[in-house]
Amino acid sequence: MKFPLLILILFADLHLAKGQSTPDFSKIYLDQLYSGSSGIQPLIIGDTDFRDLEDIGKSIGEADMVLLGEPSHGDGGAIQMKTRLVKYLHEQKGFDVLLFEADLFSIMFGLSDLDDPKEIERFVQESIYTCWSESEVSKELWHYYSSELKGPNPIRIGGFDVRHAGKYSKDRLVPYLKSLLDTIGYTIETDSYKRFTKDLSYMMKEEFRSNKDSVDPKNFNLEVDRIEEAVRYSALNTKERNLSMIEINNIRNLFAHLIDGKSRDAIMALNFILLSRYIFPGQKILVWSHNNHNVLDVNTYASYSKEFAENWYMNDTYRGFTYFGTDIFREFGDRVYSLAITSGSGNYSPAFFGKDYFHADFTKVAKIPASAKESLEGFLQNKKSGNRFIPLPNTQGRPSGFPWFSGRLLDLTFEAKMDYTSSFNGIIYLERTVDLNGR
Repeated sequence: MKFPLLILILFADLHLAKGQSTPDFSKIYLDQLYSGSSGIQPLIIGDTDFRDLEDIGKSIGEADMVLLGEPSHGDGGAIQMKTRLVKYLHEQKGFDVLLFEADLFSIMFGLSDLDDPKEIERFVQESIYTCWSESEVSKELWHYYSSELKGPNPIRIGGFDVRHAGKYSKDRLVPYLKSLLDTIGYTIETDSYKRFTKDLSYMMKEEFRSNKDSVDPKNFNLEVDRIEEAVRYSALNTKERNLSMIEINNIRNLFAHLIDGKSRDAIMALNFILLSRYIFPGQKILVWSHNNHNVLDVNTYASYSKEFAENWYMNDTYRGFTYFGTDIFREFGDRVYSLAITSGSGNYSPAFFGKDYFHADFTKVAKIPASAKESLEGFLQNKKSGNRFIPLPNTQGRPSGFPWFSGRLLDLTFEAKMDYTSSFNGIIYLERTVDLNGR
């Protein structure tokens, strides 16, 4: 895309506008972005023709960590499109690891070892949020995963979420620790260990209802430190020790998240960094999560409104606030590519987590709000563009210098005018999406 030409156009229009109304730079920018976009097809079961996705592959280039976003966990069209992208990037571009914004322990210690399709189906629905595991629109993803396990180039699966939300975590984490520590000769009959496991079980059961007065912070953190040191210097094989160390640190951060309010995104980013270094070194990794988490420049949020920006800086929010994508971009730079998805019209499922923050209510359906004419979605609807891939200038991780435009990239239910160019490398627009039932 010839973005230097865009800058010349902007300056020319500014010069012509002296004494006139200010030109609409967002519209000029969207026109330029559209000129460099390309059409893409929806998911068709069994289709292996990925030629329409080649522009996405070219845009990704040498990046080996691709974040696949969605504007809502209830956007079924986005889930279908991401399934197609997983197929393409696995088969054509060598991405052999798929990591979910979901329970690290359940997936890494349970699901990843399974190869029987029926067992995988059951375990997936108990370990990964049901919008991604039990919905009609996710069936093709898990059929593909199971089938690829039998081939010469299987996909490896993992999770990086600090939430121990899966059934396997709730049933097996404490017994796993007992078995691990018995193996390395760590004494678990102490009062401090018993209080530690009691508090751990309490937090996994109560999660966001956990009360600081119901746990012993000093004992919990001291016991985690002792366990971590014992595992670090144990005779476990390297892979088992590394994975155990990651989970032990994840347990420490579970406490910090639920009791002390530590950022979930910061913890997820740390988990991802550790997994990429010690469990999947040298592998090309796909990430399955929400657009919101995949923002590469957290300061994008300061552009939401004047009042928000004032609070952002006056209260030093920017010093501690972060997002998953921002932290891994700080760590890995241009090795990271963030691909956002947005939808113009259609249905979605608004109750994608339910009261337990895990099980979707598949009976609920809503229509995507009408797009404002000046928004990205409204612009593309007016063009009758069909599904499009829009690459963005390579200016991520910092204020981009390009015009802000309105869009629903951070949530299907509201539009906001922001510096999206600083946050994403590319955008997929779906002309019409479906709910989690595929309707």
